[in-house]
Amino acid sequence: MQNFNLLSKRLKILFTRKTLPLFVAFSVSIFGQNYSLSDCIQTALNQKKTVLSASLEVLSAEKGVKASFSGVLPSVQALTNVSQTRFPAREVIGYDLSSLADINFLDPQIPSDTTVSNSFSNLSAGLSLNQLIYDGGRSVTQIQQAKTNLDIAHYNQRLIKTNVIQKVIQSYYNLLQSQKLYDVSKKNLEMSESQVDLVEKQFELGVVKKTDLLKANVANGQARVDVLNKKVNYENSRRVLFNDMGLQDFGQEIIAVDGEWVAPVIPTKTEILKSLKNNNPSIAISKKQIKVLDLSYKLAKGLRKPFINTSINYSANGENSKELIDSFQNDWSLGLNISFSVPVYSGNSLSIQQQQTLLSKQQSEYSYTTLLNDLRVQAELIRETLTNYTEIIPINQDIVVSAEEDLKLVTKRYSLGSATILEVLDAQVSLMRSKSSLINIIHDARIQEASLNAILGVLDGKYQ
Repeated sequence: MQNFNLLSKRLKILFTRKTLPLFVAFSVSIFGQNYSLSDCIQTALNQKKTVLSASLEVLSAEKGVKASFSGVLPSVQALTNVSQTRFPAREVIGYDLSSLADINFLDPQIPSDTTVSNSFSNLSAGLSLNQLIYDGGRSVTQIQQAKTNLDIAHYNQRLIKTNVIQKVIQSYYNLLQSQKLYDVSKKNLEMSESQVDLVEKQFELGVVKKTDLLKANVANGQARVDVLNKKVNYENSRRVLFNDMGLQDFGQEIIAVDGEWVAPVIPTKTEILKSLKNNNPSIAISKKQIKVLDLSYKLAKGLRKPFINTSINYSANGENSKELIDSFQNDWSLGLNISFSVPVYSGNSLSIQQQQTLLSKQQSEYSYTTLLNDLRVQAELIRETLTNYTEIIPINQDIVVSAEEDLKLVTKRYSLGSATILEVLDAQVSLMRSKSSLINIIHDARIQEASLNAILGVLDGKYQ
């Protein structure tokens, strides 16, 4: 029981974010775990630095929204000042003015008060409260602009996640494709080796000619070369998938899990356009950029409007700290200021700024229209391709079944001496080509389906 608890604690430690890549590599290589597409996508969303960077961008935009409210909120400042003025020593003689009439100024013993000084100190402290009253709507517009930038950051985060998911899907199906083609090539090599063994025995018995044996050996050599090429493709696909998941490649094995191909639900042209406008993150970003420029135009217009600000100041002065404290009680000062300013002339800079903003907004509108049309055309092209795949994949599946049956019959006839080795090799090549073709077509169909979902803006929602 203690050993079980210790193992549980160690497994919990392994499931932390920092140790997740090592755990994935360990589990795949040691336990031979098959990896589903969802597993790979979730790993990529947790590990890819681009996704983490997009999250930081959203966090920064949220801080920007909070900072934008500073334009409408009051500001309070605590002010203090310590100064000392030095000058040459001065002697000041003071007399008692009440007995000035009785004083004999010729008397050297005149009562007086003498002060010698060479500096003057001053301490001041206070509070200042400033509140904006009106700035032509610029502060409110800046808040709206910051919120729009936050929306753009969220859509950009979605776009980055969509790109990561799409790359993982493509590399995953590339791995699955190369994995299945590698299996087909190994199966073909096994059949070729069996064929060579059969022909050798028949040649020794004098049933077939030497040319049959040579042809069987040639086919076997080609099958061996094909296996080596398919193995290299499989290893390269595995490395690419690990990189797209944000993991390091330590040579660990990963097995893509295949599922039965299901024909996708193909949207209509109207549904494509609607989904593009409502769900595609690139389109949403383009819309928000138009809004940002529209708000920038409002900011430029606000520069022509009056600016009203108020401030309240409370302060006190004294030559030392005691006098300063006493001054706060008996000799303080309170001031209320209202400032009003109206721009009159600024060298045409304000009007030019407004014109430039309008031109930028018009450019963004053109870019939005172009982007929408380009994505719509891409989606419709993929739609037609997928429609074609839904028709030809069942046909290719039937071809594979027929090729398998044909190879069985030809092999049986050859063993009975009623078929040539060329017929057997042709049937074997036909089966391999039909299987490879089906694998490639299904692979392309899955990639195209993911691309269509990415364009329609629904791909990231399937794996959240």
